[in-house]
Amino acid sequence: MKRILIALVGLASIAVPLFAHHGRGATYDEKKILTANAVITEVAWRNPHVAIYMDIKDETGKVVNWGFESQNVSSLTRIGFFRNTLKVGQEVTIKFNPSRAGAPVGVIRKIYDNAGKE
Repeated sequence: MKRILIALVGLASIAVPLFAHHGRGATYDEKKILTANAVITEVAWRNPHVAIYMDIKDETGKVVNWGFESQNVSSLTRIGFFRNTLKVGQEVTIKFNPSRAGAPVGVIRKIYDNAGKE
């Protein structure tokens, strides 16, 4: 009985961190999709998730720098998205799930260039 309990505790200690890492629902509002016009300020091409930073004007016209989480490098390259696909200064339209806490961060759902290409 003691061995079973130890094994279950061991499995739980491995499973909880894995779930927490991939559980975006606790951080981002997956039921809310916002759309914004933005200007790329930085593309951080790294794992476990590529981060893209963009300037977005808020409802008062103030420019706020947002940080967006994307997929990993391998997944993006498989769909034809590379380190130089987005350029600093490029204007885009982004659809994203915002932070539940109201911070200027989100998860990218779609990005469109000025010609409307996804």
